[in-house]
Amino acid sequence: MNGLRIFALLALVCCITGCASSRKLTQESARKRILQLGLMEIEGKSLEIRKVTQAGGKHAVAEANLNMVFQLSRNSRGKWEVEAVRFADGNWVQVETLRQALDITRERQTRQDLGKLVKVIKEYQAVHGEYPKADNLSGLNDLLFPRHMAASIRFDAWGRPLVLQRSGPQGLQILSLGADGIRGNEDDIALSP
Repeated sequence: MNGLRIFALLALVCCITGCASSRKLTQESARKRILQLGLMEIEGKSLEIRKVTQAGGKHAVAEANLNMVFQLSRNSRGKWEVEAVRFADGNWVQVETLRQALDITRERQTRQDLGKLVKVIKEYQAVHGEYPKADNLSGLNDLLFPRHMAASIRFDAWGRPLVLQRSGPQGLQILSLGADGIRGNEDDIALSP
């Protein structure tokens, strides 16, 4: 169920950058921009913009509600489980298909974030002549943020803490436990500088 909420938030809580710095983004304008994404056919009041928060002149966050319908069925033990979800466009999407799509997106985002960390670590090494001396990701972020990178990266796209592994004085590896959250299997994501 959490994955479904995250999908709705990913699709609808958008950072909107197309507004001029002198104009505030209105709820109706945010709604129109979200609908233009074409993620699904949304009619009537299915999409409600609750709040728009502007951050400076170039960025805004629109908090939205989307009407959704959930299809449940009893499993072999008689327990209710969500089987499919229907968004405002009227099409049913199987929960497992939705999870797989979210995992693909989260893996891509995690790889991008790890790539940013590795790039910054290499830049740090070029400036200081050595890799950052940190024993964990929190310490690494403390050394890199804000001087070497604009935003702190501590979690993967599944919301789990990233892991810093050291192998000798110059060996570093940043690790995400992947979709299943279990360390040491094929869905782990690891990058090294």
